[in-house]
Parts: sequence; structure tokens; C-alpha cells
Amino acid sequence: MALLRVRIELKRDGKGIELPKLAELSREGQKLLRMVAEDSELPQQGTWVAQDFYNQGIGFDALYEQTDVDEQQANAYLRLLDHVVTAGPESNWHIPGVRPATLVQSARVAKVAGEHELVRLGVYNGGPSVQWKPLAKTRAEMIIEHFESVIEYRGMVQGIIHSLYKESQPPYFDIRDIASGDLIKCYYSVPQYRDVHAVLQRREAVVIVAGWIRAKRLDREIQDLRVEQIQSTDPLSQKQLESFFGSAPGWTGDLTTDDFIERARRSSTDGE
Repeated sequence: MALLRVRIELKRDGKGIELPKLAELSREGQKLLRMVAEDSELPQQGTWVAQDFYNQGIGFDALYEQTDVDEQQANAYLRLLDHVVTAGPESNWHIPGVRPATLVQSARVAKVAGEHELVRLGVYNGGPSVQWKPLAKTRAEMIIEHFESVIEYRGMVQGIIHSLYKESQPPYFDIRDIASGDLIKCYYSVPQYRDVHAVLQRREAVVIVAGWIRAKRLDREIQDLRVEQIQSTDPLSQKQLESFFGSAPGWTGDLTTDDFIERARRSSTDGE
């Protein structure tokens, strides 16, 4: 089995590190190591253990323990980690097989360092010597600016209107997105108020809102939407509802529908 370890160091002018900063370095560093492990498909049963502390600011080895890692897996992990901490803007911050969130996490580790400080990772390449990978704060700021920037695209959301602010400038309403459960702010123009009012005639109406969406580049979290079109979806008719009954005759097994529902209710009650 291979030994997988990475050195983490925070260097600074002078001696001593504030305890909150030490805790932050440990927390953010471990998060980065775990995210790289997920991207490299390393066995997830292991844990990172700090050892061999030394006083040059603060430094220690993070050793992956409690699971077996072969040499091929360890080398794949270290190669991916190297790509994560050395990738530059020339690749548009794209690394095959690496999530953008992992790259952003490397930037967060770098930003633990304060003035006159530097975080760097030491990679062991099969021997006692360490190949240092500095995490520059200027690079970290470029990564965060790139991935936390807002992009715009045409799209739509579907949900139930949660609240209406018709006297705001500009007016808007919040819609509870069915897919994510998030509240999304939707701005509309004054002439569109008639359309908004129309879809509110049914209290539980599910509406589709289309227009220009602004979202974070990293996770596509929607910031807001500029409404171009809004319409409610038609409710199912009684005939459409009845068409569902009997559409999956084997679903309840040997039980009748009533018996199946009763058993499900009892199971739910017993589990509370």
C-alpha cells in the first residue's frame, strides 16, 4: 500500500499564529484535500490526520489513514492536486475531471494567509523531499472573481408565486422554484402587471416565468430574473386525474389500493 501525505504550511514573518487562523487553515485545508479525493475517486472511507508539526509559522503533514490506497491511486491523487494548485487563467480555469468548486476551495485556502503570509502545499513524490506549491493570493482572487461572477442567459423557472411587491421600483415578485425550492426574485415592467395579476387569480397556481436570468457562474444559483413572459399552467381536469387510476396495476402487489395506503400510513406513524 502507498503512503499518501501532503504537507500544509502557513509561513509568515515572525513567530506564532493566531488560534482562529490555525483552525481556519486546518478546516479549509482538509476541505480541499477531501474535494480532490472525491474528484480523483479516492476511497472515501479514509480520514486526514495531522502529524509532524514544526514551527516555521505553522506546518504539518496531512496523512490519509484508515483505508488502503494503492500506489496508482496515490499518484493519481497527487497529480490532480498539482493541477488544482497550479492551473492558470490560460485554461479558463478548466481542469478535466475537477469540479469548479474544488478550484474555488484552493483559493479559499490561499486566502487564509494575511499580510506578509503565504500558504503553500508540499507534495511528496515517493521520497522524503517535498515539492512546494505556493498558493498565491493574487491567483486566489482571480479564481474567486471568475467563478463567483454573474452570468446572464435566457431561461425559465416554474413554481408558485410567494409574494408580490408591486410598489417597489422596479416592481417584482418572489417565486418558489419547484426544482430547487429557492425563492427567486422576478422583476417585471408596469405594463406586465396585468399578466401578473391574471396568474394570481388561482391561489395555488403553478406559473412558468421566462426571461433573462442572472446566476452565479460557479453553481448556477439564480440571483434574479427579468420577466419577458409569464403564464399559469393548466390544472389537470377530473378526467385527466381519473386516468392515473389503474395505470400501474402491479404497484400495490397483492394488496388493494385501500390496504396499501393504510399500510403506508401505519409505517409512517411507526417511524415517527
